[in-house]
Amino acid sequence: MTEKQARKIFEKYNPINKVMRCPRGRAPFRTLLDAYAKAAVNLYGVIQVDELVEIINCQNEEQTSKDEVFMLLLPLVHKSKWYCFYKNYIVHYIMFDDFELADDLLEEQSGKPRFIPKKKELLKFADEYHESDTQLLSWRELLDFVIEEFEDRSIIFLCIKLKEAIELGFGPQIILGLLSEYDIDFYDENQMQKFLNLVMEACNNTKIWANKGYAPIELDDACGKEGDFGDSIPKIRHKNKKIGQNESCPCGSGKKYKKCCKKIMDEKAAQLSQSECELFYEIWMGLMDFVNKKKRVIGTDIQPFSDYLTEEQTFQLREVLWENPELIGDYIESCNLTKEKIDILESWRDYHIQGGFILMEYVAEYAIAIGSDKQNEDVLYGIKGISRPLSEILRRELPIQVLTVILPFKDKVIYDSFLSPMEISFGAGAKRAFREMYEKALKKGIVTKLT
Repeated sequence: MTEKQARKIFEKYNPINKVMRCPRGRAPFRTLLDAYAKAAVNLYGVIQVDELVEIINCQNEEQTSKDEVFMLLLPLVHKSKWYCFYKNYIVHYIMFDDFELADDLLEEQSGKPRFIPKKKELLKFADEYHESDTQLLSWRELLDFVIEEFEDRSIIFLCIKLKEAIELGFGPQIILGLLSEYDIDFYDENQMQKFLNLVMEACNNTKIWANKGYAPIELDDACGKEGDFGDSIPKIRHKNKKIGQNESCPCGSGKKYKKCCKKIMDEKAAQLSQSECELFYEIWMGLMDFVNKKKRVIGTDIQPFSDYLTEEQTFQLREVLWENPELIGDYIESCNLTKEKIDILESWRDYHIQGGFILMEYVAEYAIAIGSDKQNEDVLYGIKGISRPLSEILRRELPIQVLTVILPFKDKVIYDSFLSPMEISFGAGAKRAFREMYEKALKKGIVTKLT
């Protein structure tokens, strides 16, 4: 949306010729309405005027109406420009340059319950810097950690940028791009893991617009109370735009899509078979349910083949699992499992590899990635997708750096259902270095079994 278009929309819904003097005796009430409007846009980003009126009337003896809200607040829209009217909504000033952001946000919020605290707490959000106690504590713990651990103070600005992005609805995956932007180095894997755990804790306790003011960790409980949230819960999925068969393949090979990654997808050799896929999810979701009950990670039971898990919930559960792989042994002992399932679970416990991998090439049977073995030497792994090839999931130019955990699955190498690509691109020098690593590791062959 251009600046001219945005200004035209602003003027349409906030006409200067409709500005009126505040009626006698209503100035104090207008101040209250202004506080509610600021709190609402700070907490939700966008709210329907009728809904704001309903909240105000429920929390105050003095009642108001949609027309009065418009009349009293329009002068303040032009004076402070903290919020404005748009269609039937009041929206945050960040959307003044592109009102399509409000439409997108409304779509993200659709079907979710709204966080509505009591009047005293709600009006605290009129201050844009106000945070809940848990949100404040979790971000403070993260900042304390980075101040103590890192000499480079620029990481503090990284945390500030991350917090702003999370509040606006960006996923925690944005941390990967920020780490690259600030060129942050960790001295070992434990330090990196501690940092990422604190990031996830902070993100999970941050109230975000897309959740109508709920933090992700609060939304689970809210959905349980609402009872009708149902299919509105985000499912584990990867959004990919449709690619024409004759378009250039997104992997960057230079070939047409139909002769490259689509061909791999159609052959179905770079992924598990249907029966293997079903077996994986039956074992995996059973294990996730056990981890959840043992460690009380999220507030809901998990069923085999369930798709009612957000990516954040999946991330939380598998993080707890790989911090405590001995839980796999506890799960085996607590359940009456077949030998086939026990063998697979034991192989996950004993041979999983967690870390960063550089995806270099897609071939008919798997994606080839550079990783490290137990001796920290470069190794090539042939990784199969679960229900789809990795080429179809990622759809971006190679090479790609991803964070994941690779697992044995009988005589194959797969990943643990969560794949986090780093949002960075590599220059010619980095690509050349990766190619040299690839050629050197290729002399030792491609690892297709982890046991």
